[in-house]
Amino acid sequence: MKLEDRMRQSIRRRSGSVVLRSEVAALGSRTQVTHALGALLRDGELLRLANGVYAKAKRESPSGRVRPLGNLEEIVRETAQKWGLVLRGMVSCNEAGGTEDGAVALLAETDSPRISRRLVIDGQLVKFRSRRRKHRDVEAHRSLAIPASGVARFVQDLARRLKVAYVPSSMDQWAETVTHLAGDEVRSDSTQDLLVALKRAGKLSKEEVAALTIRHLRERKQHVRPV
Repeated sequence: MKLEDRMRQSIRRRSGSVVLRSEVAALGSRTQVTHALGALLRDGELLRLANGVYAKAKRESPSGRVRPLGNLEEIVRETAQKWGLVLRGMVSCNEAGGTEDGAVALLAETDSPRISRRLVIDGQLVKFRSRRRKHRDVEAHRSLAIPASGVARFVQDLARRLKVAYVPSSMDQWAETVTHLAGDEVRSDSTQDLLVALKRAGKLSKEEVAALTIRHLRERKQHVRPV
């Protein structure tokens, strides 16, 4: 029996959706395993997620798209388990307030202090990040005293000190376009934009952003002269 057929049978008998190269490496030499995996990829029986990581898949039609058999969250959880990572949660990039990479579809949070791994699952990019690092960033600045006045200058100084700048994401641009089309002229100012950037960077908590926003809006309203 050819190695390709033996590998196919071995993969089909396995539970779950994720297959690591290391799990089938003993079936043949390095070159043989590479060729067998390549054949299964071409046949649409496997989908490459990352270096050495594959998912069981099925081609929609003889010349159609190859899709994984498991759903996105199942594959992420199984991959994290096989990598030996403790997965604490998953959030979409929208729920996370955007990311530095606009193409990221899902953020997988782990307890690993240093993690830099990615998966591409059915065209969607999944990034693993350290939950500890995010929490440390927020805790490091949680004790800062929120001023009762001069909020705009305070936020600008904070962003400058932490080297954080506001870069509008595709969702920001979409929301601004929808607001404009709806005839709503309410727009965020530079201070509110910086608060969004500080939140996305993990430098401020939601509570701090809310408190600073409220004080900033009150202060801005006090400086608006009646016509």
